[in-house]
Amino acid sequence: MPSLSEISYNRDECISAVREYYNFLVGMYLDEAEVVEPPPGGWPSITTATMAPLGKTDEVVSLLRHLPYIREKNDDMYNVQTAAWCYFTNWEADASLLIRDSSCVESVKISTESASLYEILPPHVVSITKSPRDWTTLLIDTELGIGLWYECPGEVRDWPLREKVLEDPYDYEEDEEQAEWRGECGAWSIPDFFEVLKDQFRELKFVPKSPRAVVDVYISEGVAFPDMIEMLQGIYREHGWPDMEKYRKKDCLKAVQKALKERYPRLADSDWVEEE
Repeated sequence: MPSLSEISYNRDECISAVREYYNFLVGMYLDEAEVVEPPPGGWPSITTATMAPLGKTDEVVSLLRHLPYIREKNDDMYNVQTAAWCYFTNWEADASLLIRDSSCVESVKISTESASLYEILPPHVVSITKSPRDWTTLLIDTELGIGLWYECPGEVRDWPLREKVLEDPYDYEEDEEQAEWRGECGAWSIPDFFEVLKDQFRELKFVPKSPRAVVDVYISEGVAFPDMIEMLQGIYREHGWPDMEKYRKKDCLKAVQKALKERYPRLADSDWVEEE
């Protein structure tokens, strides 16, 4: 397992990891048009001035200014989930919201950092997700150079394919409150952090049930409808997943919707339209 002394933060490496993660999702289920790249020089709405109400460091602002994002819709129902039960935060949209109404800062922090963490996260840690009911909160620490999954399922925290950070937070955090929330996280170097997320899809622990919705084996449908999860896993494997050279994305997503409508109509995406 790598120690923190062997890990360092690199902004370009982090941006590349996010971009590669989106490319991976496009290969599996995501519509490529949902990914938006920053203009040269970064997103104009994301500046130290506009982001000041959030209390984040200049490095966090610089990172967010240059990240690609997923298009944000007016209704969460139509937003695209980029991990199980959560959306990756479109900080360009949130920055624009703060420009229009700075009183929204608390709601932005709660929706991204969770009700449990928004008052205690340090300025150099930023959330990259929004999640209903605080189900999935993913964070980037721009000082330590690690990605953190808050309240990470035990099966993932001990994920055998990637080496997690060696140190116990209580060994390097003097503030007990800070050590406590970090102790609830799975922690990896930033490149490995995104590989852990990809692994959840590769192993079909995260299972897309449409081009915009992802369920998992850990909570909700994975517990309440295990047969549905097994059905979806089987469909993906029948269509070549996870071998990207054999995987037939369009046919697979069509088969997923057909099976859901036949066996679990309440859980099908009623608005999904097959691409021509």
